Amino acid sequence: MEIGFCGYSYHTTTYTFPFANLLDTYLIRLQTEGTSRIVVNGDTIFTRPGDLLIVRPGDFYEMHVDTPASGDYHIFCTGHSMDAWWQMIPRERVYSITIDSRLLSLWQHVTEEVRRPKSEQSSVLIETLVQALLLMLDRSIQDVHSHARPPIVSRMMRFIEAHVTSDFHIADVADAVGLSVSRTVHLFKEATGMTIVAYAQSIRLKLAEEQMRYTKHSLETIAELSGFRSYPYFHRIFKRKYGVAPGVYRTLQQKNEKK
Repeated sequence: MEIGFCGYSYHTTTYTFPFANLLDTYLIRLQTEGTSRIVVNGDTIFTRPGDLLIVRPGDFYEMHVDTPASGDYHIFCTGHSMDAWWQMIPRERVYSITIDSRLLSLWQHVTEEVRRPKSEQSSVLIETLVQALLLMLDRSIQDVHSHARPPIVSRMMRFIEAHVTSDFHIADVADAVGLSVSRTVHLFKEATGMTIVAYAQSIRLKLAEEQMRYTKHSLETIAELSGFRSYPYFHRIFKRKYGVAPGVYRTLQQKNEKK
């Protein structure tokens, strides 16, 4: 497997991918923030957070950021294993998936390995990580299709995921999809079995747990970066979910990793 570009891009100004390209690799691109205008073989696609784009070799590809503050994860790659993955099932051009912190973490891991000096890279590790990324993407696609949730609820979920670390309100979710607050609350609970607050908390807890395991940030900093209003509130919610205080959980995880 050969990896071209892999990583995360965030555009604070308007941007155009250098020129229309006839791709000789596969491109997998996940919009995580803002919007972008993609043109593939002359067809225009507007992507929003949660939109997964798959382009294959031989396609003409253009990417334009017309409105600043657009973020995406992407990977250009080729090889027999990519061909096999493409041919496993009929592939669509764009899918709407849930932005999962575990998926993004894996994407970041691939990026870190690819950016190592060539002499320090492990082709086996890189291919294994990419294969895992592809499997997680397929699972994300299947999860959305199997739940068959209304598209407007998926839009609510994308808004929450994109703003989960900020102090948004339910009214903001309602405004984003053009519904009343009461209708938004009802549809979301009916389709997901969770309240909007509970869903946001579940994502924030996942973000906090990941940072507790993989960073050296203080617990107070982690609470803030994960979108919790205060450390006492984070402490209470975390203990209710995991049965132990954040500090105890972190200590246990560190002990397990040393074994």
